[in-house]
Amino acid sequence: MPELPAEADLTLRNLQAFHISLDQDKSFDTDVIRNVAYLTAELGEVMGAIRELKRGESAPETARAHIGEELADCLAYVLKLENYLDVDLQDAYIQKMQTNLARIWYPRGEESS
Repeated sequence: MPELPAEADLTLRNLQAFHISLDQDKSFDTDVIRNVAYLTAELGEVMGAIRELKRGESAPETARAHIGEELADCLAYVLKLENYLDVDLQDAYIQKMQTNLARIWYPRGEESS
């Protein structure tokens, strides 16, 4: 049975490796298109959990825990998709954030001159 990496070892690469083992151990569906659909469904569940918080339908700590669970499901699907598409998410994230740091960002509603 796969084991989660120790907290000190929680890198994206280690989490991706964990999901490779988990998929094999649990015989999870590895079809890319269906997993994108599953991720989309999880995003809908995040929205529902946020509405629950905003509407005060449950205690804030309960609603936030629910949001956390749904976001964790989203992260799991993103990690799985990166595995299925042979992408190093850790490298991709670093490269994208370096690009973003070099960009000029305008406040919402303002356009560049």
